[in-house]
Amino acid sequence: MVAVRRFVFGPVRSRRLGRSLGVNNVPYKTCSYSCVYCQLGRTTDLTVERRGFYDWREVAREVIEFVSRYGGEVDYVTFAPDGEPTLDANLGKIIEEVKREVNPRVAVLTNASLLWLSDVREDLALADLVSVKVDAVDEGTWRRVNRPHPELRLDRVLEGVLEFSKSYEGCWYPRRCSSAT
Repeated sequence: MVAVRRFVFGPVRSRRLGRSLGVNNVPYKTCSYSCVYCQLGRTTDLTVERRGFYDWREVAREVIEFVSRYGGEVDYVTFAPDGEPTLDANLGKIIEEVKREVNPRVAVLTNASLLWLSDVREDLALADLVSVKVDAVDEGTWRRVNRPHPELRLDRVLEGVLEFSKSYEGCWYPRRCSSAT
């Protein structure tokens, strides 16, 4: 069963996550980066402001309905929108509600740009797996490749990744996770 609904898509085959039900919790091209390699093209809403884009209950309800009906066909519910998932100020609420109702394994694919914010780290701590993308540790290269929002600083981004790594109890890489995650 493949779904293309307002907020969920898939499940799609992922070599790392198996059958992954995608969750699109931010609007198209709403991101903190405008990476040169992005398959969606230039970012149209370059922002670092976390906000609620959709009614979080509607997003959670759509995920819950799909997993309730087709849960055996889903290995992970994966927040992998057409932008940066941590920009959604309701990310933690959605994850909590979905886990409370149907308890799937939850993954979040993030560009790490907002990990310096404590509320982002708290939201991500609820996920079973967090995939953090860091393209460069050199400021010049980072700016050329990721074309970040002007308010972002690479040292803060990297400090956020380090801070998150100290407390995160979930999995960073699926092949190293047990199936009981």
